[in-house]
Amino acid sequence: MGLNLLNGGDFSGLVRTAGFRQLLATGAPVAVDTLASTLGCPADLLGVALDELDGAGRIRRDEAGRVVGSAGLSVIPDRHQIELDGRKFWTWCAYDILGIFGATGSTGTAWSRSPATDAMIELHFDGGIPAPAGAVLFRPSDSLAECCTSVYEEWCPNSNLFEDKVAAQEWSARHGLEGRVLNLEEASELATGEWLPLFRGDAP
Repeated sequence: MGLNLLNGGDFSGLVRTAGFRQLLATGAPVAVDTLASTLGCPADLLGVALDELDGAGRIRRDEAGRVVGSAGLSVIPDRHQIELDGRKFWTWCAYDILGIFGATGSTGTAWSRSPATDAMIELHFDGGIPAPAGAVLFRPSDSLAECCTSVYEEWCPNSNLFEDKVAAQEWSARHGLEGRVLNLEEASELATGEWLPLFRGDAP
């Protein structure tokens, strides 16, 4: 998810930022009342915002209505698994992996399956920087996010790691997807810059 995917209006941006921070801090689902208290807003107003964000695939909730995913970070099993400084999480897309590791400066490992071959790709990070590897990332164009109904369902499944550039290009062409193939260094730099606002006062 790019920065434009993290945006969604002032209040919704604050909701997702607060949800992300609490998920990262606790590693557990966040109750609506807890999130409302953090934001200093009525629970019913927050509930309306969460319904809209969930429907747009920008926040994920469990059956109890608790937030279990925000800004690409998930505390329940999802498409990609990461270990941040010894703590287990998941992400919605492969681009999230680079952004979350980079913005948190974490050391750890990420596991993601190539949709071209189903092979498991393992990345190692030191202080948020990915170790050199042959893998590349396909990042769909922002236009896909702008026209999709659900970011989680329609944009995120198309942002993946591949064994090499050729595999990424062939896969994206086969699926009629526009986007960019980035090496890990490029992807990390771009994604880190988009997730860093989540840790600052100017977060969207």
